[in-house]
Amino acid sequence: MKDMDASGIPQIIIRGVLHADGGSRGNPGDSGIGYVLEEEDILSGERELISYGGWFIGRATNNQAEYHALLWGLGNALELLVRNIVILVDSELVAKQLLGEYKVKNAKLQPLFLAAQELLRRFASVEVRHVGRELNNSADELVNAALDARSAVGEYHVEYVSAEGVGLSAAAAPVLPAAADVAQGTLDLGIRPDNDEGSQMMAKQGKYYLTVTEHFDAAHALIGYDGECKNLHGHTWDIDVEVCGTELDVVGIVYDFKDLKENLKEILKQFDHKYLNEVPPFDGFNATAENLARVIYRQIAEMLPAGIEVVEVACWESPIAKLVYREE
Repeated sequence: MKDMDASGIPQIIIRGVLHADGGSRGNPGDSGIGYVLEEEDILSGERELISYGGWFIGRATNNQAEYHALLWGLGNALELLVRNIVILVDSELVAKQLLGEYKVKNAKLQPLFLAAQELLRRFASVEVRHVGRELNNSADELVNAALDARSAVGEYHVEYVSAEGVGLSAAAAPVLPAAADVAQGTLDLGIRPDNDEGSQMMAKQGKYYLTVTEHFDAAHALIGYDGECKNLHGHTWDIDVEVCGTELDVVGIVYDFKDLKENLKEILKQFDHKYLNEVPPFDGFNATAENLARVIYRQIAEMLPAGIEVVEVACWESPIAKLVYREE
């Protein structure tokens, strides 16, 4: 374990390799976290153990424990002046969220993800690798040792403190966002406009609106209608869904168009190429444009994450006939 050279000056570690792991017995249940930090020689590839630890953190989910392990390991790496870091985790979720391949939709993981992003910005370079559990055994053993002892184990440089402090010293610790700050949109993402006018614009609170369109083909008959539509006939319905939100994620997106289109496709596939009079809920009332728009509105609303709300759903029966449903 080396902290300083012979002169007493802290050594800068050019390249560190961090193994991080977390686990819950119950999910949620009693949880532990562990990390192993090694210094890697950039020429030979040989590694030297410089810090390791396990900690019992109480009740949490597996995914929460995985993030707390990562944060604790990163805090120790920063304390030891690691400049470049390779992160090895066996959690596919954490790895792909850090790499931007998965969105962070869980409200309880969002502040932990943002805290990790803040810490990662402090390194000169970051590499994230998803590895099999057999390659993360050292961190996993520390998790179980901490769970069995219900206390701390290892030779760490910075203590794990809590969900808010994540065991970082004052020098290494960022100001961690509280879950309420993420939900209310008070989190400062570090965006700084270059002029006063830009600053005033950034200070204003506004909403972001996005709309997607999909279509489906189906047949129906309007029971009780006095006209030709009481007979079996078909439509190609175009459906517009508009949603809004006030908060951007760390990428700068309020809600991904791709995700909204998938939400809408999931709903419409239950109606596509069907006789709607036989498809719930339209087996109980007519599949008019009004009822169709209302049903889609409420189903979409149930699929959206916190902070995103439906503005309106529009149902086009033809290029010149549009019905809009909103809930005030």
